[in-house]
Amino acid sequence: MIASDRRRVAAASLFTVLALPALWVLNRESAATSSAPTVGAAGVEVASPEVVAPIGDQAAPTTAPYVPDPPLFVSGESDAEAPSGPAVVNVAVPPAPGPTEVVGNASFRRFAAGSRQCTTLLAPDGASLTVVNVDNGQTTTCTNTYGMAIPAGADIVLHTDVFSEIGDLADAPVPVRVSW
Repeated sequence: MIASDRRRVAAASLFTVLALPALWVLNRESAATSSAPTVGAAGVEVASPEVVAPIGDQAAPTTAPYVPDPPLFVSGESDAEAPSGPAVVNVAVPPAPGPTEVVGNASFRRFAAGSRQCTTLLAPDGASLTVVNVDNGQTTTCTNTYGMAIPAGADIVLHTDVFSEIGDLADAPVPVRVSW
């Protein structure tokens, strides 16, 4: 940092340190003597104490403590009408992989020869594989070849064109279900 910039920063910091407490001391008494309303009501008329006082035969208004409404359930039922126990929630769980299926992560790379190739060590060499993206349900097919190394974090490597059929290249690796 240049020396002149250091002096400017130091002067601005010193001014701020001195000016903020001075402004606070000068303004704290004006806030106590101001005629501003003590109720934070935006656009609502605030009644003065003279208006609230009893007039003639009328009794002074009483202030009751706030009692909130009973809680509502999502269905709109009140607490007395609510079911006694928690409802059973059905969760859809996919079936476990069969003997000719595996679940893993798919990545992509451009293969030198052929366009429908893929590489995985989890399926037999030369098998026709069906690859399903678990996130979006898109499906594609490819032929398994052991011609390429598989990077860390991936279980199958698809040709770039094949991968683009089941997902965006920016999302790689994607969770897939592979069957043959």
